[in-house]
Amino acid sequence: MKLPLGEDPRPPYVQAADVLRAAIHDGELRPGERLPAARELQRRFGIASSTVQNALRLLKEEGLIYSVLGRGSYVRAPKPIAAADAEVVTAEEDEVDPGESDPEYTGLATLRRGWQTADSPPDDPRPPYVRTADELRKQIKDGRLAPGAKLPSARDLQAQYGIANSTAQNALRVLKEEGLVYSVQGRGVFVRQPSPRDQFLKRYNEGLEEMVAQHRADEEAVRLSGKSDDEVAAELEAAEERFAKASTEFEAAAAHRDAMRAVMEQRKRLSGNYTPEETAARAQRLRDRLNEGRRRR
Repeated sequence: MKLPLGEDPRPPYVQAADVLRAAIHDGELRPGERLPAARELQRRFGIASSTVQNALRLLKEEGLIYSVLGRGSYVRAPKPIAAADAEVVTAEEDEVDPGESDPEYTGLATLRRGWQTADSPPDDPRPPYVRTADELRKQIKDGRLAPGAKLPSARDLQAQYGIANSTAQNALRVLKEEGLVYSVQGRGVFVRQPSPRDQFLKRYNEGLEEMVAQHRADEEAVRLSGKSDDEVAAELEAAEERFAKASTEFEAAAAHRDAMRAVMEQRKRLSGNYTPEETAARAQRLRDRLNEGRRRR
């Protein structure tokens, strides 16, 4: 399957990781089973080799797969709940195993701490740190977090989304790796000012999205019309002929109107039969001409 690269704002490697993660959770890829080769994933998803490697790296960090040198990547057997529950991750650690400290991700339904926003689907299988990064990325893309703006602290993200500190740290790490944010020691995390190249690519991608949307709208309009190209061409030709005829009639009517106005003006000058408003306007025009003549002298 091809990834919805033009529709999904997330990086392609995150999209590819989502597909593989869903296959693991759904049982399509069972524990111990070997994943398709990187070249096969490239062809299947329509992405670059480096994108595949980043997707596999993400799954390794989540503890879903492991690699054997020279043999490939395999699905890791799930850890017992007790072992996952016993792991402790300190708040100061920035590089942690994503999701391991978050009860929702380890499957402890009775301890579910959740990841909730108004538009978050309740059955989203992705790790909370990916969803948190997605929400922050959207705020950066739509301008709610402008370049130079400071992001909420990890503690604020914990309170806002109901996640662990390590989950908040991993969400910020994802955004740093994408080049969207940067850290200042002792001050926090800030939105990075996009480079001229990034700004150009953003405008270019937006233009492509508009073209794709217009193309789809055109296809839908053609489909709903139910007419062939020849039928539409014939209707267009008839419409152009009617327009040309109407234009000719309009020009003739306008010329006739102007001629009648000239005749009426001549008759009024001969008879002096002007309305009070017309008389005042004529007098004002005469005064304007006299004043203009004086200024020229």
